[in-house]
Amino acid sequence: MGPYEVAPIGLGCMNVSWPKGAATDPDRRVSSAIAGIHAGLDAGVTLLDTADIYAPSWDSVGHNEIFVREAFESWGGSASAKAQVIIATKGGIQRSEGEKWGRNGSLDYLLAAAEASRTRLGVDTIALWQHHRLDPALDFETQCENVVELKKRGLVAQIGVSNYNAAQLRRALDIAGGPSDGGIVSVQNEFSPFYRHDLDVLDLCEEHGIAFLPWSPLGGSKKVDQLEQDAFSPLHEMARSKGVSAHALVLAWLLARSEVIIPIPGATRPESIRDAVSAWDIELSDQQRDEITAHLPKTLPRSEELEPSPPFRS
Repeated sequence: MGPYEVAPIGLGCMNVSWPKGAATDPDRRVSSAIAGIHAGLDAGVTLLDTADIYAPSWDSVGHNEIFVREAFESWGGSASAKAQVIIATKGGIQRSEGEKWGRNGSLDYLLAAAEASRTRLGVDTIALWQHHRLDPALDFETQCENVVELKKRGLVAQIGVSNYNAAQLRRALDIAGGPSDGGIVSVQNEFSPFYRHDLDVLDLCEEHGIAFLPWSPLGGSKKVDQLEQDAFSPLHEMARSKGVSAHALVLAWLLARSEVIIPIPGATRPESIRDAVSAWDIELSDQQRDEITAHLPKTLPRSEELEPSPPFRS
């Protein structure tokens, strides 16, 4: 991932900071949420993904960044092990009083957001800052230039983007460059058995050596339980034959899909995190990978995450 070497699977830390999430309760914060991060780090995870708006309410923005810092700093890993861990965050989404959500790609806003994230994470420079959502009220190129400015000013070491389509990623690469140019090193888009629309984005990532970080790689909280249904019986049969869970097998399928894919399943409980991490030891032949793909849902509703889209400069 750019100049960083990270483990094949990272951890998405969002879930524990939503309302009633484990990190919002003093007891479960320690016994489940922090213990889960520690379990992942102990197992070799070196990428933790957060964002400023991962929080239980509008007036607690930054909750997850504070949690991730606490979990990381309280981990008993050696100094050399801690030096290998990359904490990535995101900005560009606003939450205001009354739970009003919006997007802001202006330079002033992004600078303020990165400054606040840097303080909450307790770092001088954010290792990886990703543009979370595009602002439809501001032209695309200006937003991309603003993201590059964060790096120029030394607030962030590396930049990434999230929820960009292929046309937007191509234009962003024209402006910022790719990993070899000190530009975009990661793309974080939705990708799972239930959502496989951004194959053209994945192709661009492979072409330029950009890490592709699928969010909700198991389908997210609304769909992950569907993996247990009869429609996925071929997946279950293969999982049983390998002595692994269906969830771990899905993550192994993602890893087998492309060398640039780094899944970031949600961090919740130690046991589920250890199961997720086990996926990088599962070997899949090309035939097994294709067999899993053949039995995945054929009808794939498109996400609204890419809309509304900002205009390109005329």
